[in-house]
Amino acid sequence: MPTPRTTLRFVTVLFGDVAGSTELARGLSPEVWQSTLATYFSDVSRAATEQGGRVEKFIGDAVVAVFGVEATHEDDALRAVDCARVSLERIARQAADLRRTRGVDFSVRFGIASGQVALSERDSSFAIGEVMNRAARLQAAAPADGVVMDVRTWLLVRGAVPTRPIEPIAAKGFSRPLRAWQIADAAGADADEARTPLVDRRSQLDDLLTALRAGLRRAGVPAVVLAGEPGVGKSRLVAEASRRMAPDARFLTLRCRRDGRRLGYWPLYQLAEALGGDVPRGQGPQGKEEIFWTLRELLREAAARRPVVLVLDDCQWMSPAVREFADGLDDPDLDVRAVLMLSGRVDEPPLTRRPVTTLRVPPLGPADTRELAATVAARLGSLSPSDDLARRSAGNPLYLEQLAHLQVDAEGRTDLIAPSAEAAVGARLDHLGVDAQRLLAIASALGGSCVAGDLEKVAAALDPPLDQTFDETLAQLLGDGLLVTRASSAGELEVESPVVAEVAYGRLPLADRAHVHAQVADLVEARVDRHPSEIELCALHAGRAHAAWLELRPGGPEERHAAARAARALCAAAQFAVSRGDLSMALQTAGQVGRLDSGLPGLELEIAAVETYATAAAGRADETLARIAEARKRWDTGGNLAAAVQLTLNEAVARSAMTGRRHRSLIGQARELAYRADDPAAYARVLLLEGIGHMEDGDYVTAEAVLQEAFGHARRARWCFGATEIHGNLALCLAYGDTPAPAATAICAQLHGELKDAHTVRAAVGCPAALLADMTCDSATATNLLDEGRSILAGIGHQPGLAGLDMFRATLAERHGDHDGAGQALERAIRRFDAIGFSAGAQSARLWRATFGANGAPVAQSGSGVSGAQSGDGPPGAQNGEGPPDAGPTDTGPPGAQSADSWDVEVLTKQAAAAAALREGRPDAAAEHVVRAGARLDGVHGAGARITPLLVSLRLAVRCQDRGLAERVAGLARADAEVKRDVRALRTIDALV
Repeated sequence: MPTPRTTLRFVTVLFGDVAGSTELARGLSPEVWQSTLATYFSDVSRAATEQGGRVEKFIGDAVVAVFGVEATHEDDALRAVDCARVSLERIARQAADLRRTRGVDFSVRFGIASGQVALSERDSSFAIGEVMNRAARLQAAAPADGVVMDVRTWLLVRGAVPTRPIEPIAAKGFSRPLRAWQIADAAGADADEARTPLVDRRSQLDDLLTALRAGLRRAGVPAVVLAGEPGVGKSRLVAEASRRMAPDARFLTLRCRRDGRRLGYWPLYQLAEALGGDVPRGQGPQGKEEIFWTLRELLREAAARRPVVLVLDDCQWMSPAVREFADGLDDPDLDVRAVLMLSGRVDEPPLTRRPVTTLRVPPLGPADTRELAATVAARLGSLSPSDDLARRSAGNPLYLEQLAHLQVDAEGRTDLIAPSAEAAVGARLDHLGVDAQRLLAIASALGGSCVAGDLEKVAAALDPPLDQTFDETLAQLLGDGLLVTRASSAGELEVESPVVAEVAYGRLPLADRAHVHAQVADLVEARVDRHPSEIELCALHAGRAHAAWLELRPGGPEERHAAARAARALCAAAQFAVSRGDLSMALQTAGQVGRLDSGLPGLELEIAAVETYATAAAGRADETLARIAEARKRWDTGGNLAAAVQLTLNEAVARSAMTGRRHRSLIGQARELAYRADDPAAYARVLLLEGIGHMEDGDYVTAEAVLQEAFGHARRARWCFGATEIHGNLALCLAYGDTPAPAATAICAQLHGELKDAHTVRAAVGCPAALLADMTCDSATATNLLDEGRSILAGIGHQPGLAGLDMFRATLAERHGDHDGAGQALERAIRRFDAIGFSAGAQSARLWRATFGANGAPVAQSGSGVSGAQSGDGPPGAQNGEGPPDAGPTDTGPPGAQSADSWDVEVLTKQAAAAAALREGRPDAAAEHVVRAGARLDGVHGAGARITPLLVSLRLAVRCQDRGLAERVAGLARADAEVKRDVRALRTIDALV
């Protein structure tokens, strides 16, 4: 048996009930009471039918009518109000008769509410939804013979129906009191509602004023059309034009009725009244031409007193008779100073005559929409300005104000739609077939834009399927303009506007919504290998599929399957965030997985791996180890070896942070697990930590080879923990190892080019790439790379990275013999390190800065002792550790602290001591310190890492005036420079000796 198809529709519900019915029934005989109710039911039913509504049911002495259940109309709320008014007028006659003949008071109360209901093919005569209960609760609070409406209905009829606010209604079944308004007579209506301010319509207003003034100078009655969607601001423009032109012209307005197309002459008499005339309504044998002549004469008389702008508002509802009259005003012989202005949603030319000046009122731009949102929020008081509010309004002032009113009661909901949008767009959608509506909703679920192939694949997953062929349905949407071809992308389709997409998606039943999002998640996941970032989109759609099943069938097999699917996608998205170094996003996404009952124990280990990676990188070692200990209770390495690898490595990082020693045994365990897992991402991170260990030992040759292997594994993985660190450390080892500069430069350029979107890591890789470029005497490229890095890091405010970049600038200046430039760069680095509290980095920079003192440059007096910091490149040579972007993987120049016995700090300390001895006039002591620095450098493997420290030692040896020492240091530096093919260093060595 096929699944009954559910339809969602925005409607207005009228709930009427007899006041005091129990007492009335007791005082009347059953026969009289039955007759009384029958008359009452008949009056309300007839009024509902006349206004296009449908009586849903009778409940005792209550009656429920729904407007928009067959098809949505823009004015369903007004129709419901008119039904209530007409019903009360008719019931009043019955009540008067009962009072006269039986001495009883008979009165009725009405409640009106607007919102979404569900209709089923299985029982299409019955609408179901919370709005039905809301209308009943409002009715119970209404006075006798009164009408009370909710906020959505009020927003839809405001301006057309006099109302006044009443105290919020504490209603059973609702978490907070319902805001409500009561229909009032004109004298009692609330007049304090501030109008939405006119925001930046100067251009449109100027164009309108120009067109109207030009029209008043022309012969005949020219036409000006003001076209735009409902609520976009046409009426405000007309009102402002009327105010501006008040001394020169009189604006007379006829608002066309929604049922105008079904009317004959009646609108012409309305027009006569607007012109100030008194035309008998059908009394006598008046023909159409006679009425037209009378109207022209009335227009002539009005214009003789003062020029007239005749406004036909809501011209999309203009009656055929009014249209014919308006076309006939295009007569050059008609000597009248008047302009005809037609305002409305113009889907087709409103008049047959030509020419017609058409002015379109577009939505507000983003900045103006935000300004208006802030103004409306301030006026409502309890609402904070929201960019989301501005975005969801799509630049429509009316929609924005309605959304602001709804948000007051939203309790955090973000899926609100302006009632006028629901009504206006819903009316358009109801002209489509069911298939076209479902296909448009799918396009909206895809994000509002998609390619036809994806749209067809998702539509194929619907249950029940489309009745028409996909091509037929798509052609209908394209023909109606609800789907359009995207101008900026060939072959891509997009929904006409964000508001249309919101309304269409809002009508998608939960089962369809679940199937659509699940199918989209599958489509997107198939592209993740080519476009890794799309895993986030996959997780979004998988999560929405689960949310739909959770609401529709909580605990059912569909919901459990969707929960597992969403958890896997979210876990993958968290891992992707880690691979990009975005640990905040990784933790946020991992938290979403924790709220799902996925039933996948292996997934718990993966989430624990993400969370402990982030906490370890942030230096929260105790928290990391506690979380890992908890995860070990459910540790099944056979079930998820890859996660076990990451947890083991996270433990190694955390314990190293606590003890200051590498935990080789844990890294060894992780290597064994990674081998068994045959997971490239797991193996890549094992190699990363092994490579960092070699760098800490000063063995950049081995580290480079290990990191090259890690890079190869990372490229085979979809995403990889530590991917940013692999890039940064490999680039550093390419500069510090033995690979000749030209070959290392080529590899580093490849790394740099692959990081177009990862800007901070690109800046980090750019620093060693600049050093390699300098080795080949390509100063322009070196400068460009450092300048690009500075622009990126300054743009995002990355102070540790900027300090590291200054250290690299000092390195290049040292290599060029520009000691003043090196000193200035080091001073900048010291200031940056001090500003962010990175005392280790500042101490290291001060040590290097101290080596220049004897050249006449001032020496920083503070902090000249031994430090535990690495110094970027120089004379240093340390590694990028694992950590968050502001403390590790993406810093330019190796960030992070080193221990006091690391080779580069030891070398710097001895070189600073040599410079101090020279300042004290003790060259022999200085030479001894230089020798000791060289002895420490003997244990460093990597020509590129040794060159800059040797250049510093050579500079100091020359100042010691110890020719033998200088020649020995120069020989060592020259040997390393030849291995590295460092042309710049060879030139500097020759210049020094």
